[in-house]
Amino acid sequence: MADSADQVEKHTLFLRLAVSIYKMKDDELKLLLETLDPDGGNTPGSSGGHPVRSQSVTDDPMQRQMMLARIFVLLKQSDTGTLLKRLRALKDPAFNWVRAYPRMACYLLVDFASQGRAYRSYIRDISASGVFIETAEKFQEGQVVSLCFTLSNANEPLPFKVKGHVSQIYPDGIGIQYDQTTYYQREILDTLIKKI
Repeated sequence: MADSADQVEKHTLFLRLAVSIYKMKDDELKLLLETLDPDGGNTPGSSGGHPVRSQSVTDDPMQRQMMLARIFVLLKQSDTGTLLKRLRALKDPAFNWVRAYPRMACYLLVDFASQGRAYRSYIRDISASGVFIETAEKFQEGQVVSLCFTLSNANEPLPFKVKGHVSQIYPDGIGIQYDQTTYYQREILDTLIKKI
């Protein structure tokens, strides 16, 4: 049975968070934990307070593992909307990867080219600032990519040709950030994504 668009979006967000979380320092993890669970586990139906809250952050590997475990439990329990709202509220520079534009799960055919090679695959999610392309091919961060894909607005197909660069590399694909989009292209993307 296929996953719903909301499940795909949450899974994608979860994977991106997981990559970032393992790179965070202990104080950043503590801030994330407090943001994801502002009541400290004292809401109805929770299991009570968390020992990592009352202790100062140290280099203790066990404490780090406890924070990581609690964060992943909270991520699994949160719905996508609440999770994004809480993450956007963070003003710390460590969390500047929280997106300014909403991202939509999708399955769009894309032709793309880089370094003299042509590829065909699928865009798994899209926003007004970039896309995630499903691919097993090897790319490097910063690599320039030219994209060509089609969106639909009512009955009118809207072809998009845009250049970008590889901004993130994941085991199942690459994140592309657009380099040169016009105001008109960003508005079309943002409007279409918000309608869906």
